[in-house]
Amino acid sequence: MQAFQTGEIPHGFAIDENGGLIHYRYAIVLAVPMANQGGWAGDGYISFGSDWADVRLRVAVHNGSTWTSVKNYDLTAGGNRVGDQLPASTQKISIGRVKRSSGDRADNIPASWLLQYQTT
Repeated sequence: MQAFQTGEIPHGFAIDENGGLIHYRYAIVLAVPMANQGGWAGDGYISFGSDWADVRLRVAVHNGSTWTSVKNYDLTAGGNRVGDQLPASTQKISIGRVKRSSGDRADNIPASWLLQYQTT
């Protein structure tokens, strides 16, 4: 059985082109069931997509104690959705837009996230 949830990435840049925080109000934090823990929360996946222009996202994963991984994803308007399987201990996911360059002004391009769980 599969379970899905989807939502929009907030408008505005959370991170500048050098990796510095602009403002956290432009980010979103998802509280998620721990993946791979049995019960209904089976293998968890997060993926992203955009249209009209390319978008860069910063995604951080929290395991209940610390932010364990931070990764940038480049979404292309004409490409496939991108994402990864969630580590087993994932409890929170932080997502924010990143400026691709100092001249990047496309902070309101439609972009969304998809949270997916696959149980056996």
